[in-house]
Amino acid sequence: MIETQIKTRPASQCLLCGAAGAVLYAGLRDRSFAAPGEWGLRRCPRPECGLVWLDPLPTEADIGKAYQTYYTHNQPAPAASWIRDAVYAVWESYLRVRFGYRQGVGPAWRVVLSPLALLHPGGPDELDSAAMYLPAPAGAARVLDVGCGSGVLLARMQALGWEVDGVEVDPGAVAAARARGVRVFQGPLAERRFPANHFDAVHSAHVIEHVHDPVALLRECFRILKPGGTLVILTPNLKSWGHRHFGAAWLNLDPPRHLVLFNAPTLRRAAEQTGFAVARLDSTIRTAWVYGALSRQIQRTGRGEMADLGRLPPLLHGLGFQLRERVVKWFDPDAGDELRLIAHKPAAYSDCLPPVEPVENTPSRPAGIPAGAS
Repeated sequence: MIETQIKTRPASQCLLCGAAGAVLYAGLRDRSFAAPGEWGLRRCPRPECGLVWLDPLPTEADIGKAYQTYYTHNQPAPAASWIRDAVYAVWESYLRVRFGYRQGVGPAWRVVLSPLALLHPGGPDELDSAAMYLPAPAGAARVLDVGCGSGVLLARMQALGWEVDGVEVDPGAVAAARARGVRVFQGPLAERRFPANHFDAVHSAHVIEHVHDPVALLRECFRILKPGGTLVILTPNLKSWGHRHFGAAWLNLDPPRHLVLFNAPTLRRAAEQTGFAVARLDSTIRTAWVYGALSRQIQRTGRGEMADLGRLPPLLHGLGFQLRERVVKWFDPDAGDELRLIAHKPAAYSDCLPPVEPVENTPSRPAGIPAGAS
């Protein structure tokens, strides 16, 4: 049963610089999962910032009501298919060539197939994401996926030779991930209290826009990374061609779940503010077919639901949108619907923080924000 009200608080000032925000959109409703309420978005007027955030803002206690019918609750494994197996075989051969993986990528002779992977409409942006944009480690290495969803990507990274951990707040997704044989802890990252300097890499896809304090999330990622470790963050790109094309109908506005939306300068500022050295910050067209298909549905009908992706017309439109955005991105590098941040904790960094004892996982924790969502 959907709750009839979500408690909110006003949020008129920029989360990064404190400036009073100007109204960007007003009168928005949930277009995908029927959460109650009417929502607006504000944008920071400072040219050097431009952050966008939800106003009013759901309270931390009530934000879970926005996810009562969210798609992460039920993500079954795909049915067996020789076509899918063939595609994955080509994809794995690409990862061998691109990132140097030798484990979990099939026999070496398949490298002759790797160029076929580039026929994917998403190109390298999509292909590289299958390894979290991380090269094969030289030895034993740990990776954490913050908001791991049902653990599909974690299971792949484990097959590629990484020691993996995940955190996820949606209990249904946690159960699905554990069924795939990966270690996942239920609850927000900060409550897990991993030791400092523990992970070689931390990955988080479409999570930071869901949290009330994105800087605190980045700060915790910094703490648990080893010096020299890598952070990979993926999040919607406010300056994308998709946003310019669809405006208020753009799927990635996603009120009331997307609490903050970044452009490249604001994401860089947040990362550097927490101590990271940014190695790469650009836009991608990864999964742009989803955003294109469902944004068009919102534009035409006011609704864009995951079930629409199973129908041929939205699917074809989405693939066409992704290909068009790929062309646009050749001329405008900022056009991709997603931002990709790859940053490092400085190798010379050392802190004097006392060790933090891990806590036991609490499977009974009530569901809040299903991280790992798009």
